[in-house]
Order: sequence, then structure tokens, then C-alpha cells
Amino acid sequence: MVERGVGAIVNVASLLAFSGDWANPQLPRRAVYAASKSFLVTFTQVLASELRDSGVRVQVVCPGVVRSEFHSRQGIDLSAVPRMDPADVVTASLYDLEQGVVVSIPGASDDSALQAVITAQGELQSMTRAVELPDRYLDAGRQ
Repeated sequence: MVERGVGAIVNVASLLAFSGDWANPQLPRRAVYAASKSFLVTFTQVLASELRDSGVRVQVVCPGVVRSEFHSRQGIDLSAVPRMDPADVVTASLYDLEQGVVVSIPGASDDSALQAVITAQGELQSMTRAVELPDRYLDAGRQ
């Protein structure tokens, strides 16, 4: 937590890789890594909702690949991979935090894809409240 004037800021940073379709994931053999990043996003979204009226803001930052020594220390050459400057990540994160953005994606030119995911999550969550099986399952049991 970092105090800034009134209230407090919690900034949960994540190098989340939005890994595309599961038939050809960008994170092969890294299920725990991908799942932990997904957990951080969901955890942050729920925590932000729970703290909505407390004066505490929570944010997860998903910048993609950032220029740092992280990969070079592992002997991985990313010189051909576009990487975001750390200062730009911080600038974007703080701007989004001021705007009330919970999931900050500094590389996104607009947030329509993220909004579509959030909408789909809400629709899926509402489906978990059903108390009867949909017809497709009932029909499958009769065959």
C-alpha cells in the first residue's frame, strides 16, 4: 500500500499473458503460471468490488512483455520482441488508477476487448445460478 494524499492505493502488478485460444496457447507447459495470473486478475476485480466504498482502490496491471533484466538473467534473448518501457507502464497504471480502472492494460488502444470479457464473465456467472438442467442435457440423457 502506498499512501497518496487521501485514501490509499494498492497496485497489484501482473505480467499477465492473454494467451489466446487453448488449442495453441502462448504459455505451453506453464499452466500454473497462466492460472496464477488469471487468479490475480479475478482476485483484484473481486477485491475492488468489495472495497468500492472504502477509499481503497485496487488495480492489476497487465502490460505484456516489459523491458527489464528478467529474461536476460534467464538467458532468454528477447531483443526481437517489442517490449514496453517500465516508465510507460507506471504512467499508464497511475492514469488508469485515477480513472478508476481496475484491470489496466497499458498496451491496449481501447478497452472494448476487456469489456467484452467482463460482460461474458457476468453472463457465465449468472448461468451458475440455474437450478434446473438446460434441455441439451435432458435430451442427452434420453438417448
